Amino acid sequence: MKKTIFLLCGLMAAVLSSVAAEGRVFALATAGDLEPGFTARVVDYLEAQTGAVLRPTDPVAADAAESLEEIGRTAARALKEDEVGVLVLGRFGDGQPQGVCLPHERFGILNLSRLEAGADADRLVRRTGQDGLRVLAMLVGMSACPFPLCVLTGYEQTEDLDRMSGNFCPPCRDRFERLAREAGLLMKPAAPDAEAPVEAETSDAPAADDAPAVD
Repeated sequence: MKKTIFLLCGLMAAVLSSVAAEGRVFALATAGDLEPGFTARVVDYLEAQTGAVLRPTDPVAADAAESLEEIGRTAARALKEDEVGVLVLGRFGDGQPQGVCLPHERFGILNLSRLEAGADADRLVRRTGQDGLRVLAMLVGMSACPFPLCVLTGYEQTEDLDRMSGNFCPPCRDRFERLAREAGLLMKPAAPDAEAPVEAETSDAPAADDAPAVD
């Protein structure tokens, strides 16, 4: 019996050691039909700005009657051992919030139906990347930044994203990298000037009235 216990403990230690050696990642899941090219561009944006690795994972089934919290929890239940948390992208309708992030439940979810109001394809990638950065930061334990030239500063409406920075301020970048390494995330060199600037536009389209909520 003792021998069996020792063997099991050794096996668990080997698995944990293997995960630590290879590094952990963020998962990225989609719900519904999203263009593969769009998702790939968002992943490129997030990886370039953070240095973290995002792993595309299985799509999430989403019922029209479900809240974003319920959809996010479904995605979080499918997390693998080496995945720190999951970012979910999908079009969930104008009746749902723009986004929800529950770091203690290891998920954030963004509603493209709200983010794409008045946006072309490039602008939608940037907005999704900006809110995605906010989600990843919260998943490692960060909060809002008071510096107006940081992507983590507060905002009220979707079009505000078009006038905001698309990346972290230097102190927040340093903090993200520190917290990410403490979480065991696999990191690669980030590109400080990776984003291409997008000029702000004035749009008559209605915008979301809130940023991703944090509980």
